[in-house]
Amino acid sequence: MELMRAGFPTVIIPVEDRAAYYENLDKAGKDMDYGPFVQQLGQLVERSFEPYWYLLGIA
Repeated sequence: MELMRAGFPTVIIPVEDRAAYYENLDKAGKDMDYGPFVQQLGQLVERSFEPYWYLLGIA
């Protein structure tokens, strides 16, 4: 929700990535280690832009 408020497209977490997503989210909450969570979320945000890049002729 926060990403959408900042102007980013919706991020979809594919089924095959959900276990890692929850693991990274848990690690961020328990250990205050946000690195893996932020890295995974960044990759998912990049993927969410792919349809837009295609429509713009960039991809």
